[in-house]
Amino acid sequence: MKKFVVLILICGLAMGLAITSWAAVNPGVEGETYYCSFPLTVVLDGNLDDAAWSIASWHGDIIQRETLTGSADADIMFAAVADMEWLYVAIKVSDDKIQMGENVGGDVWQDDSVEVYIDANNGGTEAYDADDVQITIGADNIGGDIDNPKLGGSGGGPDTGTKAAVVKTSTGWDVEAAVPLKNNKWDIKIADGLTIGFNVHLNDDDDGAGRDHKLIWSKKDPDDRSWTSSAPYGDLIFAGPVTSVSTKGKVATAWGMIKSE
Repeated sequence: MKKFVVLILICGLAMGLAITSWAAVNPGVEGETYYCSFPLTVVLDGNLDDAAWSIASWHGDIIQRETLTGSADADIMFAAVADMEWLYVAIKVSDDKIQMGENVGGDVWQDDSVEVYIDANNGGTEAYDADDVQITIGADNIGGDIDNPKLGGSGGGPDTGTKAAVVKTSTGWDVEAAVPLKNNKWDIKIADGLTIGFNVHLNDDDDGAGRDHKLIWSKKDPDDRSWTSSAPYGDLIFAGPVTSVSTKGKVATAWGMIKSE
């Protein structure tokens, strides 16, 4: 008898319902490896209420700390997911005092800001290759233009086409960034198991006189070298695909396969 394959589309009928077959997300190892689930859809608005962020693993044990002056009174948690065009990074900043606007552009690291690092080919070189970047997103983007945020960074990070929604919260401020998988620096064709270099930093300014405190995710970067070298980056490993998940009222779908004789 002829064999045939029937694909059945199972649709979630209720608004906001997400039918998923995601297994438990591998949490990775804090400071070493992060597993980035895909394909997951994110609405870039800074609210971090997308279903994707509830599926993602959150890293918050930022154990490499550089205290310059003052007290260590800020903290972060971050997560990452991707679709086939964007790498999304969400960062929750807990900070009792938000300092912004004293330093801009290339000096925004002196104010409250977060840094996302990408090494597209995971080369881990001592000096930046063409596909190594630091993207710095300052708190001065709170309520700003999502499509055209004010960015700092090295290695051409401000020119990567990164978008960012930044919002103030009751405990500090949140960042929801979208880094394009294809731009003038790289063409990342994500697949299950693909690994890129990755790191996240937080700069904390308490008094407006420059950075007082820094948090660093990668265990290989205790000396804050990521802005000139991709060697201290950790690994971001793309994990998927298993299903597609919709958010904010879209209908979620999951595909199943039935084989018959």
